[in-house]
Amino acid sequence: MTARAISESQTNERREVLPARNDHCRCSMCLLIVLAIITAPYRRTFKLYTWRPLQEMRAAHGDRDILVPLIKQWKVEKTEELRSVQVSASFCAGAALAGMPWSKASETIWIASALFVSCLLCSIWAIIASIQTKSILDDLPAKEDFDASLADTDVLRIQHTILRYKRTPALQHWIMVFIWQFPSMSMAYAWVTFLAALTVHICEPFIRRSPWSDKNKTAIVYLVIGFLGLATYVFTSVFVYMSEKDLEHHIATRRKNEGENQVTHSYTPKSTAAIPEILRETGGSVERTSFEQSRKDGIIEIDLEHQAGARMESIRMAVPLDFSNRKKPRLILFN
Repeated sequence: MTARAISESQTNERREVLPARNDHCRCSMCLLIVLAIITAPYRRTFKLYTWRPLQEMRAAHGDRDILVPLIKQWKVEKTEELRSVQVSASFCAGAALAGMPWSKASETIWIASALFVSCLLCSIWAIIASIQTKSILDDLPAKEDFDASLADTDVLRIQHTILRYKRTPALQHWIMVFIWQFPSMSMAYAWVTFLAALTVHICEPFIRRSPWSDKNKTAIVYLVIGFLGLATYVFTSVFVYMSEKDLEHHIATRRKNEGENQVTHSYTPKSTAAIPEILRETGGSVERTSFEQSRKDGIIEIDLEHQAGARMESIRMAVPLDFSNRKKPRLILFN
C-alpha cells in the first residue's frame, strides 16, 4: 500500500471513532444530569458519604496504603449517617401518621392522601434499609483493627464487600452504590412527599377554586412562609456548593504546589557535588575549612542534636580518622 492509501485509511478510522466518542460523551452527560436531578434533595449527603468515598476507593486500584485509611474513615462516617437517617425517618413517619387523618375527610383531594401514604412508606423503608446497611458495616473490622497488622487478604475482602467488583466496575458494583445511598434517598424523599402532601392539603381551596374563606387565608400564610423557607434553603445550597468548589480548588492548588516543591527538591544537578565546609574554632575566632583539609588534620566534626526539656543543644565531637600523624582529639560544645 502506498503512503497515500495508508493516510486515507487512518483518516477514515478517525472519522468512525469521533461519532462514537461524541455519542459516549452525550450519554455520560445525560446520565450525570439525571443523577443530579434524582439526588438533588440529598446531594451533599450522597456526595460526601457515598459517591466521593467509593470513587476514591476505585481510584486506589487495590493499594493497601491508600485503601485502609479510606475504608476506616468511611466506615465511621457511614455509621453516623445511618444513625441520623434512622432518627430523621422516625420523626418523618410520626409526622405522616399525624397528617393522615387530615386526608380522610370527604372533601380532601386523593393526591394528598396518596402523598401521605408515600411519605410513611419511604420513612419505613429508610429505617429498614439503614438497619440492613449497618449490618454490612458490622461485618467489617473494628476501627482499631485497621492498622498495619491487617492482612492483605482481609483488605481485598473488605474492598470487594464495599465495591462488589474485582477488576472493573460492572452492574453489580452500581447496584451496590445504589444500596449504600438508598437509606438517605428514602429519608429525603419521605420529607419531600410529606411537604408535598401538606401543601396539597392546605392549598386545596385554590385547587378546587372554592369560595373565599378562612382556609384561603391559611393557605396564603402557609405559602408565604413556605416560600421564604424554600428560598433560604436554595440560597444555602448555592453557598454550600460554592464553598465545596472553593475547597476543592484550594486542595488541588496545594497538591500542585507540593508536587512542584517535591520535584524541585528531588532535582540534583549533574555537576560535581560541592564539598561541604566545616566551621572550626581557633582561639576566639571561627574560620571555615574544607572537609578534605579536616581529614588531613586527622579529625572530623559530627553534629549531634538532642533535646533536654524545651531547649535544643548542638554537640560537635571531633573523632580521629587517621591513626598516622593524628592530632589530639578535641570536644567542642555549643550551647
